[in-house]
Amino acid sequence: MKLNKADFGARWLAEAARLSLAERADPDAEQQARQLDTDAESRVLRWAAVVADRLHLHQALLSWRQRLVLVIVVLTILALAGGFTTALTVLGDGERPVNILWAVGALLGLQLLMLILWLAGMLIKSDGALAGRLVFWLSARLSGGPNKSLLKAFFLLNSRAALTPWWLALISHIMWLAVMVGAAAGLLWALALRSYVFVWETTILPTEVFAQLVSVLSVIPQWFGFSMPEPSSIVDIASARADDVRRTWASWLTGQVFVFGVVPRLLLVVISALRIWSGACRVGLPLTNPEWSGLLQRLTPEDALRAVTDPAPAPPGQSRIQPNKQIDPAARAVVAFELSTQQVWPPANCPTGVRAFKVENRHDRQQILSDLSDQAPARLLLVCDASISPDRGTLHWFVSAGSLAGDTAVCLLNQDQSSSERLAAWREMLNDIGIRSSAISESLPEAISELGAVL
Repeated sequence: MKLNKADFGARWLAEAARLSLAERADPDAEQQARQLDTDAESRVLRWAAVVADRLHLHQALLSWRQRLVLVIVVLTILALAGGFTTALTVLGDGERPVNILWAVGALLGLQLLMLILWLAGMLIKSDGALAGRLVFWLSARLSGGPNKSLLKAFFLLNSRAALTPWWLALISHIMWLAVMVGAAAGLLWALALRSYVFVWETTILPTEVFAQLVSVLSVIPQWFGFSMPEPSSIVDIASARADDVRRTWASWLTGQVFVFGVVPRLLLVVISALRIWSGACRVGLPLTNPEWSGLLQRLTPEDALRAVTDPAPAPPGQSRIQPNKQIDPAARAVVAFELSTQQVWPPANCPTGVRAFKVENRHDRQQILSDLSDQAPARLLLVCDASISPDRGTLHWFVSAGSLAGDTAVCLLNQDQSSSERLAAWREMLNDIGIRSSAISESLPEAISELGAVL
């Protein structure tokens, strides 16, 4: 199977397959992936293709896309009808004169306000357009809704390339474009079948204000061939009833809706689509993250595994612990990392208020990272078995956990059962990820005592 380097769909399915299996092994898929003589991502995508077929993720993806398109089509039709109806309501039945600026405000006011709010939201990096979130919410709750892993994988993949706001914006702009196209169609329909008189009505404003406003609003429409009418022509009701005056102001009103309603939304639809396309071509799988380490190890060809006698120390460029600045000063946590079942846990001398965790599998790794993120402890103690060689997956997890705490220490148990070379490797690799030598101990009671000490 030939995999496209820019295949967003393949990476989407890979994320969904990983979430669906929840670290469970699939020997057949892993065997097929190991047979590929290529890079790690291509093996992951091959593994994902086999898993996706087995879990019917392709069908679920197609079904979700169909529901999403259906929701967009239905809402677009409703938006067109809403814009069309709004235009007919604003113009009325032609029995009464139409206040020209009131008509402009009614047709464009809300749309321009929402456009300004969207621009402000993009500047402050908000969650995204409301209309876009509504569409995804509806598509996820239709009968036979999508696989939850697919939806979660979609947003995970897009968040890495900062594409989520653009997906939501694209849908929102499509909705508003439909509203404005509907308004323009309703406007043309009413103007073609009824005779309207346009006037300028005010109680407190002078005519000069109206003239200046018309002049400003006519600048851009003139670029598209719409003429600028004479403001004084509708101040006098007798002049406003002339056929040429009515046609001129009807054209001006249509130009306002087209230029300030249809054109901006059409441009934003194109911009959003191009931004999504360019970002989707560059987005990749975060194979260096801890959640992928176990799978990558299982997908490594057997020849490569036999060539590795012991995991290499972390390279100088390896990621390091970045202490958390927003911590709870009173919070403490201790984590037993894959200790043997003979180790009593939690320790008997664990001070009151210190939360004790235990990592036994990969599911525990993710859950405990989530718990540490919520707790934000001022101090974190990681307890591990020094008789087992350190590996990159363990160190990646230590970096992730340590970056959620203010200060991180490590206790290496069973040092008497480990070789001097292995202990040296442990200390060197812990130093490489940012744990100082003074924070590495061999006595659990002493480490627990220091953990509970007052800051």
